[in-house]
Amino acid sequence: MPFESNKSYYSIGEVSKITGVPAYLLRYWERFFKELNPGRDTRDNRRYTNKDIAMTLTIKELVYEKGYKLEKASEIVKGGAGDSDSDERVEEIMKLRKQMGKEKKDHVIAHQRRKELLQEIKGDIEEILRMLG
Repeated sequence: MPFESNKSYYSIGEVSKITGVPAYLLRYWERFFKELNPGRDTRDNRRYTNKDIAMTLTIKELVYEKGYKLEKASEIVKGGAGDSDSDERVEEIMKLRKQMGKEKKDHVIAHQRRKELLQEIKGDIEEILRMLG
């Protein structure tokens, strides 16, 4: 889906902000993905269109969110999607990564709770020792 705006052309910096993809990576992707081919102005600056922004977002989704390597993402963008078995494996790996991230977050929270409880117990013991001593 094209990026909706009244503007016809965008600079590489604007596209970087819109898509969240660094400018250096946009330049690299232009060489790797022939479908991402922004025009140039008279000063040879890139002029991205809404179509270019949509292509950038598609590539970003394939690489960052779905975990495809650039070669596979390039095939998909060109319309030559590979076998579905490979796609299922990638989806499973991404699910496992997400689950591992959640488990790590839960572990950090539990660790913080234990630490707070031990500090509270330490404070209680110190108070008891002051009363005794």
